[in-house]
Amino acid sequence: MFRKIGLVSILTFFMISLSAQHNSLVIFSANGNPFYLSVNHESINKTAQSNLKVFDITAGWNLIEIKIPSIIKELNFKDSILLKNNTKFSNKEFTYSLIEKGGKLQLKFQSVSELSGPEKPTIPEAPKEVAPVVDNNLYGHLYRSKINVPLFFNHYNNATLTCDTILSDADLKHTINLLSKCDDEESQSRYLNQIIENNCLTISQLNQLLTILPIDMDRLASSKLAYLHIIDKENSKSVLAVLKYPTMKESYTDFINEQENKAKQKSLKCSEPLPEAKFNELVSKLKNTTYENDKYKLAKRLIIDVCLSTNQIKQLTPIFSHDREKLDFLLSAYNILTDKEHAKLLVSEFQSSQAQEEYLQLISKQ
Repeated sequence: MFRKIGLVSILTFFMISLSAQHNSLVIFSANGNPFYLSVNHESINKTAQSNLKVFDITAGWNLIEIKIPSIIKELNFKDSILLKNNTKFSNKEFTYSLIEKGGKLQLKFQSVSELSGPEKPTIPEAPKEVAPVVDNNLYGHLYRSKINVPLFFNHYNNATLTCDTILSDADLKHTINLLSKCDDEESQSRYLNQIIENNCLTISQLNQLLTILPIDMDRLASSKLAYLHIIDKENSKSVLAVLKYPTMKESYTDFINEQENKAKQKSLKCSEPLPEAKFNELVSKLKNTTYENDKYKLAKRLIIDVCLSTNQIKQLTPIFSHDREKLDFLLSAYNILTDKEHAKLLVSEFQSSQAQEEYLQLISKQ
C-alpha cells in the first residue's frame, strides 16, 4: 500500500519566536493513521497514536521524527523546526497536520493558538461526603455522628432474635429526621435498613418509616427485612396499607404466609416421619396435579403440618424440573425434616453447582 520513501532533507517549516518553557506542539494524522513521534531523539509515545501533543518545546532547532508502522513498509519522516525567542509568540500552541501524499509524508502548519492545557491537569480535591448529620452529638439509642457520618448502635442479638433496647418514640423521631434529610433514595433505603437490622420496633413505627421511602420496591424489601425485628408480629399484615401496588402487596402476603408456615413447622418438633401409607397419598396428590406451578404450590401446602425424612423428600424433589423450584421447596421442607443431619445429602438433587452452593449456604444458617 505504501511506497518506500527516502529521508526528506532538513527544512525550516516555520520560523516563529517562542518562549522556551511554555510552548506546545500538536501533530495529528490527517487520514487517521497512528504514528510514533520523537522530538530531539526523545520518544514521545510508546503506543502509536493519531493525535499527539508535546509540551515545553525548547528554543532553537527541534528535530521532529515520525514513524508510521505498516504491515508492508514502515513510513519514516524527519524534519526540524527553528524556534527563536520573541514575546509575540511565547506561551502558544502550534498545530500541524501529518499528511500522506504521493507515498510521502509531510507536515502542514494549521494554526497557532493559546495553550489548551497543562501536561498534568490540576486534579480537584475529592468532594467531601455530604450527610444529613453535622455534629458529634448522640442521637438517642440510634446513632452517634462522627465526621458528618452516622455511626449506628447495634441492639439486636441474632442468636436470641431479641433486642436489649426497644426503639423509643425519641429514637423514631431521630430516624425520621435522618431519613428526611438524605439527598437520594439509595441513602434513605440504606440507612433505614441498617437501623432496622440493629433494632427492634413495632409495626406502627415501621409503617411510619416506610412512608418516607418513595419507591415501593424499597418499601417491600425493608418490610421483609424487618419481620424478625418486629415485636408485634400479629399486626404484620397492616404493612399492606403502606404498599402501593398489587404485585408488592401480593409478594408481601406470600412472604408473611411463608414466615407463619415456618413457625408452625418448627412447633411440630419433628422426630418421626410420615407413615408410608400417608406419604404415598401425598405423592399421589402431587402426581395427579397437571401443571408444575400447581404442583409446586400444592407441595408447599402439604408439607406445612407433616414430618418427613430426607429420603421421603428426595422422592418428592424430582417432581420439579427447575433448580429454582427445587431450592425453594427444599428450604421450605428443612424445618419438617426428622433427620436434619442428613439434609446436606439433598444437594445432589440440583443440576447446577450454583444452586448446590446456595442450598448448602442457606441450610447452614437454619
